Amino acid sequence: MSNSTINPQSRSIFGRLAENFIDLRGLPLSIKLLTIGGYLSVFFLLLIVLLFEIIGDDLPSIQFSFPGDPRNISLPLAVMAIAVLFFIVGWVYLLTGAGMAKARVFLSVLALFSFQLFMIVGVSQSVFPIAGEFIFFLAFLIVYALTYRTKFWRNFPLLHFGGWLGVILFFMILGVGTAMTDSMIAASLVTNFYVIMLITLIFWVFLGLDIMNLGITIGRSLTIIARRFLPFPALSALTVFILLVHPAIVLSALMLTKNWGWWFVDLILSMPLVLGASFVWLMHRWNTAAAATFLSLSFASPVAFLGVSMAFNGSDVVELLLALTGIFPPLLLFVSLTTYNLMGTGVTFTGVDGRVMPRGARILLYFGTVILVVTFMLLISRERVVETKELALDVQGLINDLFALSGLFLGIPYVIWLVWKRREKVIGDEKAFTSPPRWTWLERIPAWVLLTLSLITACLLSCSFVAVLYLFR
Repeated sequence: MSNSTINPQSRSIFGRLAENFIDLRGLPLSIKLLTIGGYLSVFFLLLIVLLFEIIGDDLPSIQFSFPGDPRNISLPLAVMAIAVLFFIVGWVYLLTGAGMAKARVFLSVLALFSFQLFMIVGVSQSVFPIAGEFIFFLAFLIVYALTYRTKFWRNFPLLHFGGWLGVILFFMILGVGTAMTDSMIAASLVTNFYVIMLITLIFWVFLGLDIMNLGITIGRSLTIIARRFLPFPALSALTVFILLVHPAIVLSALMLTKNWGWWFVDLILSMPLVLGASFVWLMHRWNTAAAATFLSLSFASPVAFLGVSMAFNGSDVVELLLALTGIFPPLLLFVSLTTYNLMGTGVTFTGVDGRVMPRGARILLYFGTVILVVTFMLLISRERVVETKELALDVQGLINDLFALSGLFLGIPYVIWLVWKRREKVIGDEKAFTSPPRWTWLERIPAWVLLTLSLITACLLSCSFVAVLYLFR
């Protein structure tokens, strides 16, 4: 089929889908192949996370314990095997990407990797693997010092990928093969992933920003629809209506559910929108862009701050669904936000070609980090204390706090910055609204009439919410 016969609408749909993935145009074939492999690895891991959550813990397991910890920990053998595999894959991606960056980036990644590899090899009964690893890294650093300025480190990522894969497999097999027991291997693997926990916590901070981006995306989409149909007077009336009704709805839900953790954040942040809109109106700066901005933020705030307030409350959307239906896996929020991160932040981060970290290096470093983070989440979600069947490491409280704090203390300044410097991210590109709105007949109605109807309707609806609140108090 020729390009001329492709439906323009279908082409537009495929174009919008392609925007959610890393643009492979202009990249070397080796980077393209590694990018595709990275996507496949992450999506496979996310599916495995959900699969094991559904299957549960009725699987053949291995038991182990940590020095000084009286508890016995169980871990499914299948999870341990998958964790070992993707521990290797994640580090191969990181080392290959770091090798394409400047020396300070590569040496930092190499130092962390050598520490982790020494921890794994340390379970061996023989001193040979440890001595071999020490000699390898010493020789490698000498070679790198002599060659780090050459193009070899940037132009042959597939060669580096295969080389690091062979090196890691060799030392893993050497260390694990001479280990005393399988329990020692499992304890060493889990301890290694606890070191990666720091990266995981940082990743959750960025997921807190992603929930803000998700809210902004939904708000922008709804605002774009409104702008395509409504002329400016009707758009202003709709914005005023939403601004006034929003706090009333939230207050009613807050008083009915008695759940301050869920609704209070949205309530206290919806009031500044009303005050801000009033100030802009009094300053005679109310125009289409201002109305669209406040409308988009009003639509965005419930989505963004629902996730944040749930995290403060020690729960998430998944736990709510789980309580209602009993079928949704509790790691669905992590899987969903990680996928959203791949389609958003990941594309943005890997779209820059920097001097310290070229674009190819960014792509490989990003996928290596995500693979290790998802593998860590898989591992800790399946670790259980044998005696109590509870999670061996409960990091959910810490993750909730980081997620919520990043959403508030990083998310709010981020949204303010978007409104100030990147308003098209909030309300859409102005070039898309050059044609008149579809419902031009609304322009025949005086603006003051539309505004009055908006105020009256908002007041009546707010009074209805108060009445409902009084009846069901």
